[in-house]
Amino acid sequence: MIISKTPLRVSFFGGGTDIPSYYKNNQYGSVVSTSINKYIYVSVKKHSDLFKEKYRLNYSETEITNTKNQIKNNIIKETLNYMNIEDSLYISTIADIPGSSGLGSSSSFCVGLVNCLYKYKGINASSRIIANTAANIEMNILNKPIGKQDHYAAAIGGFNYFKFMKDESVLIKKINSIFLKKIFDNSLFFWTGDSRNAEDVLSDQLKNKHKNSENLSKIKDLSDKYKKIYKLKLFSIKQFATDLNFSWNLKKKLSGKISNDKIDKAYETALINGASGGKILGAGNGGFLLIIANKKYHQGITQSLKKINFKLVDFSYSNYGTKLISFTK
Repeated sequence: MIISKTPLRVSFFGGGTDIPSYYKNNQYGSVVSTSINKYIYVSVKKHSDLFKEKYRLNYSETEITNTKNQIKNNIIKETLNYMNIEDSLYISTIADIPGSSGLGSSSSFCVGLVNCLYKYKGINASSRIIANTAANIEMNILNKPIGKQDHYAAAIGGFNYFKFMKDESVLIKKINSIFLKKIFDNSLFFWTGDSRNAEDVLSDQLKNKHKNSENLSKIKDLSDKYKKIYKLKLFSIKQFATDLNFSWNLKKKLSGKISNDKIDKAYETALINGASGGKILGAGNGGFLLIIANKKYHQGITQSLKKINFKLVDFSYSNYGTKLISFTK
């Protein structure tokens, strides 16, 4: 049995510029993000021929089937096709956080599965190869209207600046985690209670790609700013929060589906109670709300958002990407 452990991610700046329609027409896209201590575990085991079925799959659903074409989970089906695997398999997954929550869970699952299957085939694949393979499966084979930042965040891990080039190459710069500790010490993460389909939000955003280009470039500028954070003698958490707030307001202009009345009310409530800024994580319209505030305001903000059914969840950062935690023949 092979088991992979793959982190989810929190993206701070640059989301939307990692989509090909942007970076192929605007020199490059860039994102600043970190992996977090919430994970997706994927296990792959050769399935005994004593069972009647060829494939047994456990995720949010259970599938038992004899042919790949009958597999409903498109990521599993197309990853098996892409990697030319015909063996009988038992594939299972466990997640720390519900899917469709703005933390890149779909891509983390794909990265973790790819990592397991490379090992299954006896191939020692680098984190870059794993990221590229997973991105290719989701973006080009499945034609999802997503970018590639999540695949790289999940595969590489840590606090990073990613630069997505026209030629599809990706430049990676590690950012000093001392700044990340300060960010998380002043952060609150609230579950909105709503899952959403990121593809619906991103598809709507892509319809306005020409109109959105200017705002996306401003969002990218903020990402580029924090690439240089290591050069700053003083990192201001208040300025970071202000920049997040500016980015969030730009992001809301990209599509009418990115926010909603419930999210807007919670965000305004947090600001009234001492928050300096924040954003919805991921594509928007649900998932997790990130709030940046001085610690002295945390209790008041938490109590205020609890009244409107926003649940505080404890997150911290992770310094590594996808890895194999078990391998037995």
